[in-house]
Amino acid sequence: MQFRTEHQHAVHLPLESSNAILALSGVTKSFDSGGPVLSDFSLTVTKGEFLSILGPSGCGKSTLLRLISGLEEPTSGRIEVDHGPAATDELGFVFQEPTLLPWTTVFGNVHWPLKIKGISAKKAAEQVMEALALVGLADSADKWPSELSGGMKMRVSIARALITKPKILLMDEPFAALDEITRNKLNDDLLELWERFGWTIVFVTHSVYESVYLSSRLVVMSRQQGRVVRDFEVEAPYPRGREFRLSTPYAELCRQAVDALEQASV
Repeated sequence: MQFRTEHQHAVHLPLESSNAILALSGVTKSFDSGGPVLSDFSLTVTKGEFLSILGPSGCGKSTLLRLISGLEEPTSGRIEVDHGPAATDELGFVFQEPTLLPWTTVFGNVHWPLKIKGISAKKAAEQVMEALALVGLADSADKWPSELSGGMKMRVSIARALITKPKILLMDEPFAALDEITRNKLNDDLLELWERFGWTIVFVTHSVYESVYLSSRLVVMSRQQGRVVRDFEVEAPYPRGREFRLSTPYAELCRQAVDALEQASV
């Protein structure tokens, strides 16, 4: 089994494409402390894709997500979501750390994005409980963050990102700090939700194995100004599970991804 290589460099599809939901065109991002982190970066994501972004530390992966989310502004270039500028409630963001509010409960944390929009807890109750049920925490709504395990905290963070029903879910190494068993379980749960609801996910990770397991498409970024050096479709059927993790095709796909990452790190 092999990756199907669609592009050797960044993708240049028009946003007018019927399936396009996200487009970055000629995006450059520079900080005062040095040169550009991203330079003339272009990428198109289609509806329903599970796109993982893989690359060495410092290549601009997290900066890319922050630009898409609006937490950072590009120095130049254009970013569009569904044919227009991104709106906050069109995007859900799951950070590396759960960043839960310690002074409120699990329910309060998930309700927070709606609360700041002026929607009361009473009006939002059904929506909050639905989000918690999606991540398996409906029975933990009244718990405090200090009572939760690392995996449970990340589930709350995911539920909070989903509460506004975003068009795109951005995930920045959300499972990196978890033990392998918990990480694998959350990978499986995330895939189940993605398949069920047809979300579009842009997922940043350092893990070759995680990226291959999760993704329908894999982009490998170089250390040099965030260039895309390889862009693959991962041709392995869903659903995926333990059998796929232990299979020869999975091992071969991971080997090819490692080769691409080594090329990107030069």
